[in-house]
Amino acid sequence: MTPTPTRTLALLEKIFVAGVFIIICVFGVSFSLRPNWVRPFISKKENTVKNHTDALQRLFRGHHPDCKTFENHRMIYQNKTWCAGCLGLLIGCLLSIFLMILYVVDSQQPPTISRLLFCLGLLLIALVYLEIIRESRHSIIHVLSNALLVLSFFFITTSIVELSGKVEYGLYTILLCILWLDTRIQLSRWRHRRLCSSCLQSCKIYEATIIFGR
Repeated sequence: MTPTPTRTLALLEKIFVAGVFIIICVFGVSFSLRPNWVRPFISKKENTVKNHTDALQRLFRGHHPDCKTFENHRMIYQNKTWCAGCLGLLIGCLLSIFLMILYVVDSQQPPTISRLLFCLGLLLIALVYLEIIRESRHSIIHVLSNALLVLSFFFITTSIVELSGKVEYGLYTILLCILWLDTRIQLSRWRHRRLCSSCLQSCKIYEATIIFGR
């Protein structure tokens, strides 16, 4: 008895899933450039303790405190300081948008390729999580790992769409990718708090941001 062939998505269905993915990537680009731009729209509270602690007076460079502890979390390119993680997400989002457009225009993936890309995507997510929590790191590696994280979302989403042939599975996968990204953010915050608590300086800015609800 031969297996039932997988249903192939129509072009409009593929465009719909790709469009949702691209919109998420566009938001990712905006957050990588200005991480807190949405905060005024969701938080009505004013920080009444601003300028009353050493923590809140600490300058930021590349989305991180301007101290030696976080030197490996940023990089300087053409006299501009970049957050290594955000730069990686920016690169990954732009590449994923480009590849998703090619995916819509190009023919469908063979099932074997889709399975390989699915496994590769899961492996990349695991490696990125390990890179975030490891003790020593380099800013270039951090850029690369964050770029690969978004590319892994592209691999997994297109693979699920091709293997299932269903729009709803593609949308569920995109939602799962958002949750994976949130896990990466939470791991990064945990890493920042750990570095901050072990630092000998008194500002303790990441501990302060929890206390003051920032």
